[in-house]
Amino acid sequence: RVTLLELMMAKVSEKNPVTSEEMNVFMRHADFLASCFQEKCQVVLKLTSAADAEDEEALVTIRLLDVLCEMTSNNGQLEHLQALPGLLETAI
Repeated sequence: RVTLLELMMAKVSEKNPVTSEEMNVFMRHADFLASCFQEKCQVVLKLTSAADAEDEEALVTIRLLDVLCEMTSNNGQLEHLQALPGLLETAI
């Protein structure tokens, strides 16, 4: 999962223009990633006292947050993530 998130981060970080079809795919993926983050963010809080399996979940969740931050900061058309209900509250 971390590798997939790394690949997504690389694609989102590209400065090349994207087609409307690619932007639609980005938007669907961004919504999905935001939902995953909201569901899994609690595992980060358990990182210091977790078993190995939970450590991996926490690391995936941290990387997921990195990708979401990159998506909202570099791609103007993905700004809708900033308005998702509860996403900022979940992150905080």
